[in-house]
Amino acid sequence: MKILVTGGSGFIGSALVDELLHLGFDVGVFDAEVSFIDKPKYFKAALKHRKKVYKNVPSYTNKGDIRKKEDIQRVFDEFHPEVVVHLAGFPMVRPLLKYEHLMIPINLLGSLNLLDVFENSTYANKIIYTSSSMSYGNFIRTPQPEDVMLSPISAYGGTKAAGEYFVKLSKKGWVIVRPTTVYGYTDAANRVTQVLLDAAIQGKPAWIVRGEKLDFSYIKDVVDGLVRCIESPRALYQTFNISYGKQRSLQDFAEIVKTHFPDFTYEIKNPTTKQVSHGALDISKARKLLKFDPKYNVEKGIEETLQLMKKYNWVKDAY
Repeated sequence: MKILVTGGSGFIGSALVDELLHLGFDVGVFDAEVSFIDKPKYFKAALKHRKKVYKNVPSYTNKGDIRKKEDIQRVFDEFHPEVVVHLAGFPMVRPLLKYEHLMIPINLLGSLNLLDVFENSTYANKIIYTSSSMSYGNFIRTPQPEDVMLSPISAYGGTKAAGEYFVKLSKKGWVIVRPTTVYGYTDAANRVTQVLLDAAIQGKPAWIVRGEKLDFSYIKDVVDGLVRCIESPRALYQTFNISYGKQRSLQDFAEIVKTHFPDFTYEIKNPTTKQVSHGALDISKARKLLKFDPKYNVEKGIEETLQLMKKYNWVKDAY
């Protein structure tokens, strides 16, 4: 099976590509390799270290812009994918002001470009669309199941939710995946988990939001869920929450980091009116249909992330 991974050089994409290659699939990568965090050294280190950790090399790699349909068409013409895993996108819920205008062109219009090329392809027959828990907006149930109405309250969540509706219009096979709070080695999108780890490693203070509860999902568990969505015929025409499935407070995460870095300090701030009320995702559907069984609680995920940082000397290249 030939599988194209858009965003295949990214944090989740590179881990997924490596696992698919390990399983024997023929994998192609399409990625722009651009950053929106204004930390060029950090982002360059992330790209470098992903190649250190994930040693399997795809048979096809193409650098291009998802906003340009001709770039996508070229990849399809050259690689002839049967399955497409769509991970490319603007990866930040709260972008820097100067990048905000790119959210819709990349996340929504870029996805529409991909869907158009996919729909008109004679060989591609299935797409895995990676949405986000931000599509839900404020959680109204704990844990939050897939069948609640989507009510996003951010541009990021809105673009992800809109993409879902267009995916469901496809005349071909589709699967929608909603991950949340993904963390692990070589994350480079200013997610709060990596911000806390970076601060602790550098001996700097940090801050967290009072009372915030999240479903921390380790990269290996998320990749396992995506692979199951690709392989299982029961995944077709379904939407899945893919996460650890349990909520923990952000303060829990910070305290676990502190057990590794006793001098680490952090401030607790009150939430803003723009704060999304999150919690655990209900993963019972994925457990039942996909036999998905996440293995990494926060303690284990943080420990493995720090082990990899030490093994590959992350500090030397990133800071």
